[in-house]
Amino acid sequence: MLVFKDRFESNKPKKNYNYEECANCNLYNKSCQKCDFLKTTQGWTSGNKNIDECIKGFQLKATKYEDVIEWIPFNRLDNVRKIGEGGFGLVFSATWLDGKIIGRQSRTLPYIVALKTLPGSQKNFLREFKSYMEVRLVGCNLEVYGLTQNTTNNEYMMVFQYANKGSLHQFLASNFKKLNWKIKLKQLVDMSRNLSKVHNAEYVHKDLHSGNILQHQYNNEKEIRSYITDLGLSRKKDESDLCDDIYGVLPYVAPEVLNKRSYTSAADIYSFGIIMTEISTGMPPHYEVEYDKALAFQICNGLRPEFSKGTPKCYIKLANRCMDANPSNRPSASYIFDKLLRWYHIVNFGGKDTNEVTMYMEFQSADKIIQTLPTELPICPKDKLTSKLLNFKNLSEPINFPPAELLKTYGNVNNYIIVSGF
Repeated sequence: MLVFKDRFESNKPKKNYNYEECANCNLYNKSCQKCDFLKTTQGWTSGNKNIDECIKGFQLKATKYEDVIEWIPFNRLDNVRKIGEGGFGLVFSATWLDGKIIGRQSRTLPYIVALKTLPGSQKNFLREFKSYMEVRLVGCNLEVYGLTQNTTNNEYMMVFQYANKGSLHQFLASNFKKLNWKIKLKQLVDMSRNLSKVHNAEYVHKDLHSGNILQHQYNNEKEIRSYITDLGLSRKKDESDLCDDIYGVLPYVAPEVLNKRSYTSAADIYSFGIIMTEISTGMPPHYEVEYDKALAFQICNGLRPEFSKGTPKCYIKLANRCMDANPSNRPSASYIFDKLLRWYHIVNFGGKDTNEVTMYMEFQSADKIIQTLPTELPICPKDKLTSKLLNFKNLSEPINFPPAELLKTYGNVNNYIIVSGF
């Protein structure tokens, strides 16, 4: 078989008279792989011109067979069952009878996949799908296999990789006492790598929380991988907001966004900092209070989630930088990735100098403290982690330290860490 990358070399290969010249691209190949893709765009239709053009466009951008997306007839999806519901659609699992492409004219056996709907117009559905695909092209996100249409209600659905370990929130709730800091740092390395690639692709996520981070364990791997998903609200950095409404899960939304300012990549970083606190404690932020205007007011006045006892100082410092009330003080996703990757290597292999040895001992000590924590974590209502319309008026300007008046008004704040200068 020809090496697939040959199709994408900029220079035309030298003429080989043993091969015939391809009429489509003038390449002298025995079987032109570029035209294999052109052939996949013929002989089928979704019945919708916009859908067809979208799929064909991404087919021709694929650089390897397993990246080719398809129109998948709904009757080739068996055992469809609902497995989740978010603020922007339903998620189902199904068995794809044909299996995914793994090579030229080669597929897997019947294969478990996930299906996601998106309420609203076809335009919005294609927008999310294109966001997934554009980010996927730079090397992150779950695999995407194509589009289908539910024949019972005519809803279009995206067909993508089934994450067999569920969301980060579910995973933490079920496994927290088993998770040492090596595992936690690996999760955060994966997430920060994903987020860095989203930002490098000139996108902002706009709805980053633990319900939108999925966990998957491949058959040939011991470690679990984490993926940032659900790009329903994502947009290009230079793309204007489609509306003035703010959607999200309140504690993860940056205070400047609550104050109706533009959503930037720095707002994603704030959300990442909140997720860092959740990985420390195993519990969603502010799970014990209502997600309402009172909480939004406290967030703008500097209240932040707690960290678990014994959490390493370097970790708290980085998370606090991510949660700074001033977006310009927050680090970039690539900076966070570099830091977390370094810590992960230290936890794996030990320190090389005094600072690294001290850091190694802090993470080791934190692992011992995890074993002393309660076996059962408080259960957070599912509805709390569903993205909703957030429309709060007359909030105060974001600050890092709450004035004394706030403490008098809201009383006990022992369940929060006050961010007071990093």
